[in-house]
Amino acid sequence: MKDGEQAAKQSSANPPAAPSSGKKDTSNLGNALRAVYQDAAGEAVPDEMLDLLSKLK
Repeated sequence: MKDGEQAAKQSSANPPAAPSSGKKDTSNLGNALRAVYQDAAGEAVPDEMLDLLSKLK
């Protein structure tokens, strides 16, 4: 058996453990999503997009 095949067989035999689904993990995810949303919502709309939107009216 080749080294790559052996490594693949070993990794599939012992998959990594799933992270615990505790409240702390959910809170961290929620905070990260809020931060990304706030960054995106705070960005200015590019003039090209505003031009395209005005043409739809």
